[in-house]
Amino acid sequence: MTEGFSQPPTAASNDAVIASIRANIVFEKMIVSVLTVAAVAGLGHFLIGLGGRIIGGALSPGGAMKALFDAIGFSSLFFLAGFATAAAVGIPLFRRLEHAKIRKTWPFVLAGLVVSLIILAAIGVSPSVEAPARALYLVPGIAAALLFGRKMRPFWRAADRADAAAPVIIQLH
Repeated sequence: MTEGFSQPPTAASNDAVIASIRANIVFEKMIVSVLTVAAVAGLGHFLIGLGGRIIGGALSPGGAMKALFDAIGFSSLFFLAGFATAAAVGIPLFRRLEHAKIRKTWPFVLAGLVVSLIILAAIGVSPSVEAPARALYLVPGIAAALLFGRKMRPFWRAADRADAAAPVIIQLH
């Protein structure tokens, strides 16, 4: 006679739902961080391109439009790479760190640096001794990770407080 009635949720199913909600919040924070940094990096790319044309005495409407389209392309590439990185690296990294109760920014900064280096090497513009200015391309990935850490700090503090307040249960069987 229990047709139509569901079983009460178990602790394991509750934990899975909570983990899924946390992962969704983290993914949202990562994407907002990537989008914010992509916009700022695009603006910086545009201003550097425009400034280079002004200093070189080659500023024209066409040159300004080229600087704008280069900046849009750079921002778009960074956003797409950041989105893929958040899904493929960021969320699994968060889950492992959360399971180990490591709530720090530095693992995400390190992951951002490594992924940025891999992507830059794949597209052929990795920083090198011959082209040290390309190191500027690493800044957006690191900045996105730092911004993500800043956005997550209140959540991490709350989780630390909840862990500290949780009662210790010892079962003797």
